[in-house]
Amino acid sequence: MTTPPDAGLRARMAGYYDILNKTADGGDLYAKLLQGPEDPYPIYEKIRALGPMSRSAFGAWVTTDHTIANKVLRDRRFGVRLADGQKVPEFMNFDNSMLGLDPPHHARLRKLTIPALNPRMAEQWRGRAEQLCDDMIDEVLAGGGQFDLMTEFAQKLPTTVIADLVGIPDELRPRFSRLSRRIAPLLDGVVSFHKVRGVDLAIGELTEMFRHIIALRQREPGDDLISQMLPAVAEGKLSMDELEPLCMFLPLAGSETTVNLIGNGVRALLAHPEQWEMLRDDPGSHAAGVVEETLRFDPPVQQYRRVAHHEIELAGEVLPVDSELAILAAAANRDPAVFDDPHRYDITRKSASGTLSFSAGIHYCLGAPLARVEAEAAIRALATRLPRLRPAGEPRRRDSFIIRGLLHLPLSTG
Repeated sequence: MTTPPDAGLRARMAGYYDILNKTADGGDLYAKLLQGPEDPYPIYEKIRALGPMSRSAFGAWVTTDHTIANKVLRDRRFGVRLADGQKVPEFMNFDNSMLGLDPPHHARLRKLTIPALNPRMAEQWRGRAEQLCDDMIDEVLAGGGQFDLMTEFAQKLPTTVIADLVGIPDELRPRFSRLSRRIAPLLDGVVSFHKVRGVDLAIGELTEMFRHIIALRQREPGDDLISQMLPAVAEGKLSMDELEPLCMFLPLAGSETTVNLIGNGVRALLAHPEQWEMLRDDPGSHAAGVVEETLRFDPPVQQYRRVAHHEIELAGEVLPVDSELAILAAAANRDPAVFDDPHRYDITRKSASGTLSFSAGIHYCLGAPLARVEAEAAIRALATRLPRLRPAGEPRRRDSFIIRGLLHLPLSTG
């Protein structure tokens, strides 16, 4: 008798969590991180104390060392797939995304998207981001003295900008926004069975929606990303099977970092009143510093995974082919060998730009320039127009060991 797919997935996930929990209960620090603790930073420091490289009983090598992390992210002997090109087994599948490809396919897709996401083009979105921030704050002020930063501000800004950039028709934007939130767990790592199934359903709906939009742009081209990439399909440089998931991946990656960068930044500022006061007194001078220091101090993306494609020696340890290395970027961003007083949040810090918050090497985040533009606009607008901003309830954090961010952050305007 054949096991139903859902039953098989449930059994595999149950087995995974059973082993994970037993390993964590046995004291394995990396397994404890994979359980998604509320505050991972004390665990990072315990892992750092083990040395530049350590081996988890859960199977992966782990590093908190900034120098090693930076080197590995730039080292072509590592990839995101196995050495034979196969995907690392996961519970959620999302094929043909740049995030999960190694060269040469990764380089080909990345080259096609660079024209729309380079720093010069990102800067052209600054005015649009500033206007959206003002409009959203107008709505907040009209609605009374309290609001949820995440749902009423941070999530709306990047979703709207990405919809503009990709070319989502106005009538489909509410649906696009809902589905974008539903596929967000793709970036969370292992999650619940119900979330896996929810993501699968949302991917199906988004695929159908983007097929409709692509057909529309084939008939009526515009100045959006889809229209810009369609000639590559006609020329055989890009397949339609690649374009559809790429249309989903870019909004996902392009919005999640920005959403959580804004949320983490505001929470850090309000937890450090002297920093909030400094920003409030001169938003124009300090907004960019807030963004860079938040990326260092509490980055949206906490870790990356790389797979050794050759036998490689690192810090005296030999990693066999197909060994997985967990790069704890959030810990590397607090490496005392690189950052002075690393656990202090300081928006005037001069060395914050050395972080690994957008990765490095060939997988450096394409959307980094746009994320910075949007986050700077958001931080500047909040400090300028809501100078008496303060907490108004308990925040609710996202359940993920990869993406660190908030689902809800209740605030008061006065």
